[in-house]
Amino acid sequence: MGPIFLIVILLIVVYIYYLFFFGGNRNRFKNQTTSHEENGETVYRYDRVGRGPLQEIVDERIKTVYELIEVPAQDKPNNQLFGTRKPLGNNQYGEYEWVTYGEFVTMRKHFGSGLVHLGAKTGDPIAIWAPNRLEWVLASHSCYPYNLYNVSLYDTLGRESSTFILKQIEAQFLVCDKTKIPAVFKLKKECASLKYIICMDENVIDQYKEKAESVGLNLYTVQEILQIGEETFSEEKLNLPTPEDICMIMYTSGTYGNPKGAILTHKNYIAGTVNPINTNIVPNENDILISYLPLAHIYEKMMESWIFYGHGKIGFFTGNVRNITSDMNILKPTVFPVVPRILSRIYDNVMDKISNSPFHIRQLFRFCYWAKSRDLKRGRNFSLWDILIFNKIKSMVGENIRLMVTTSAPISTTHHNFARVCLCPLLPQSYGMTETAGAGTCQRKGKVSLGNVGSPSTDIEIKLVDVPEMEYFASKGEGEVWFRGPCVFQGYYKNQEETDKVLTQDGWLKSGDIGRINLNGTFSIIDRKKNILKLQQGEYVAPEYLESVFNKCPSIAQTYVYGSSFESNLVAIIVPDFEALGYDQQNKEALRKVIADPKIKKQIEKEMLEISKIEKLKGFEYIKEFHLEHEMFSVENGLLSDTYKLKRITAKTYYQKTLTKLYDNFKKKSDSPNKKDK
Repeated sequence: MGPIFLIVILLIVVYIYYLFFFGGNRNRFKNQTTSHEENGETVYRYDRVGRGPLQEIVDERIKTVYELIEVPAQDKPNNQLFGTRKPLGNNQYGEYEWVTYGEFVTMRKHFGSGLVHLGAKTGDPIAIWAPNRLEWVLASHSCYPYNLYNVSLYDTLGRESSTFILKQIEAQFLVCDKTKIPAVFKLKKECASLKYIICMDENVIDQYKEKAESVGLNLYTVQEILQIGEETFSEEKLNLPTPEDICMIMYTSGTYGNPKGAILTHKNYIAGTVNPINTNIVPNENDILISYLPLAHIYEKMMESWIFYGHGKIGFFTGNVRNITSDMNILKPTVFPVVPRILSRIYDNVMDKISNSPFHIRQLFRFCYWAKSRDLKRGRNFSLWDILIFNKIKSMVGENIRLMVTTSAPISTTHHNFARVCLCPLLPQSYGMTETAGAGTCQRKGKVSLGNVGSPSTDIEIKLVDVPEMEYFASKGEGEVWFRGPCVFQGYYKNQEETDKVLTQDGWLKSGDIGRINLNGTFSIIDRKKNILKLQQGEYVAPEYLESVFNKCPSIAQTYVYGSSFESNLVAIIVPDFEALGYDQQNKEALRKVIADPKIKKQIEKEMLEISKIEKLKGFEYIKEFHLEHEMFSVENGLLSDTYKLKRITAKTYYQKTLTKLYDNFKKKSDSPNKKDK
């Protein structure tokens, strides 16, 4: 241990010297937000906007989504744009093969021409149902030269939701991959308007054409549409959109009831692209994005738009997240968008390896982690720590990564700090909604810190509104977050009732999220107004927040917290983290035995009690009874939405008998004459 001790002492001496001579910028987090009064309420804006007009565009030449690629293609037609790995068989893939900006804009005009030749008219929807791939973006961007609009369906969407969407938009055209074709045949009876299936894969005509015709569908491949479009194309057929035209309808996940289609105009979307540019991280033609998060989500679309502005390129993953490491090793991306769930997995993986390392490695990691955390907090990045240990960890996501971004949900300070220290110092958080075209707040380069989602984007303004039933008041700097600006959507498609619930007459959008304005002008998302339940004694409970708390337990993978106004306490359905407990998740019979083991339940009960105390939960927020479930909540079994959010109404119906039994068990214990006083 002698040499190790000397190394640690040397590191401390070097670090103290570094601190003394390079103090860092301690005042870099000055107030980033300005405010003014409007009708007795405080309205917040980014300080550089002040009372001037909100920003609607990034480039004077780009005012529609059509121009978002057309202009970069004029600037740099030979730059590579979209890359795909060609399958070699046996789950093996080759190198990335690229389509240039110039080639792509020609392809999209031909594909759109093919759609118009088959009967697509101005203002018609083109539905897209597939995972991320070249043909997905081709179908999407082919709409714009002809003033069509696209409607994206999540790749994992179930039959009920997909049928609802296709029926509501009265889609005639559906572009999909071959795995969806059998499902489309089944839902055709309920979607009378559907006439054309355009398959992204080749060699499907012989297999499915006869069946398609029998149910009243015309089946084409993407290549056939391209050929038809090329043969019939003329510049006179182009019908370019205006900023006020609809560019897309994006359906929200439908956590409650049917999905809702958010209508976005070209103006809304282009204003939304201001948000990623607002990070002060300038895209360039050397940037490479790995595209794996669903293109049916506004987050991924905004990241790809950011790449367009810099004339960079985008490589698609091969369709399986488990293979993404292989894809990234070949692609060598510089930009890696993440969601909290992915960062959580990386964190658990790394920390597990560190905890099983020799003593001197653990101590070195802890010291370097502590030192770099302090550096980043003070606005520095001392490369010694990366050389010693963090470069090895960074290789998990790629050594070329210069930017990681997270925005789908607030990330814990633990995971955020870990990612900045071990993976990429530049990891800004942002916050937005489908209904704001992804805009809202963002952390800017040089101002990234923990525990907040940044200050308002330059295209939006924010106010906090009282939520008295939850004891949040704007006078205390807390309340429901409301947005207003050119990025705010037009409403929900054919759903005026839901539109009226979230849009006010003077243009404010109610987010349903509870925010707090911090001293430095940043915002933190601290709660959720929706999904609030009321217990028998009148206490309000936020089940989603409690689920996030209990999911921190080492032995818990998923949680569903339930309560009602007819009961005085909460119960829960718990899915253990079988991998953390040392069990094979594939062996279902073995897992049923695991959840029946009293020792496992006792261990989880202990962890839940400990985290309840650590998080300072109120007594009525403690879980009094819980059931262990061996099957994960998933999209496949209908318990998760397509954005992996718990579908509470479905879960309540699915577990109704179990929930009733949990309350009966609790009442029996409470009524027992032998119960001990607490």
